[in-house]
Amino acid sequence: MLLADVAHYLDPSKSSIAATIWIVVGVSIFLFILFLFIRRVDPMKKTPLWLIPFMWLVDMMNGYIKVNIGKRWKAYSPWFLTLIIFIFFANISSVYLFTNPTGYVVVTFALAMCTFFVIQASGIISNGFLGYLKGFLDPTPVMLPMNILSEFTLPISLSLRLFGNVISGACISILIKNLLGWFAVPVMPFINLLFDIAFSLIQVAVFVILSVIFTSMKIKDEEKIYS
Repeated sequence: MLLADVAHYLDPSKSSIAATIWIVVGVSIFLFILFLFIRRVDPMKKTPLWLIPFMWLVDMMNGYIKVNIGKRWKAYSPWFLTLIIFIFFANISSVYLFTNPTGYVVVTFALAMCTFFVIQASGIISNGFLGYLKGFLDPTPVMLPMNILSEFTLPISLSLRLFGNVISGACISILIKNLLGWFAVPVMPFINLLFDIAFSLIQVAVFVILSVIFTSMKIKDEEKIYS
């Protein structure tokens, strides 16, 4: 019985925890192998074609972070790029027959809480602890309860938005499959491509863009200038 329970929790098709672990392990192995290949690239020679998409992704992320975060962009870019990679592969996990981790609110809430701590830490580092607390009194002390409430509902909003959009896509796919019956066989590949790939990219973009914007709002304007 114990072995059966262990096998259940290690089966990525049945457990969101196992799916999350396998996704992290798989992506880590892939990035390590990619690192070994990149080390062999001679910067004085022509850039290999296989490397261009990765360079484009990193350069795009760095540019976006520089514009919104400013001079401390190097501390933030790896975190937000990690979010992009994990959420994307979690969203498309059904493609490789895994349970979708972002289809469980506990996973999306954990991601949102990590982002929440990054946002609050940014406010403290940029404004100092007293300046950070003073921000709750803006624009008037009367707004203190509302400012506190809006701050602590942020991770709930982020997590439910990602969770709800992922679940809604899965529900629509199931409804179409049940409605069409056998006629769904030629249609479902296109439906899965739409909801599992295209919508997954959109949800990644929404989550990360909102996270960057909320982080940027905590940073003083003079620190956002990057040259």
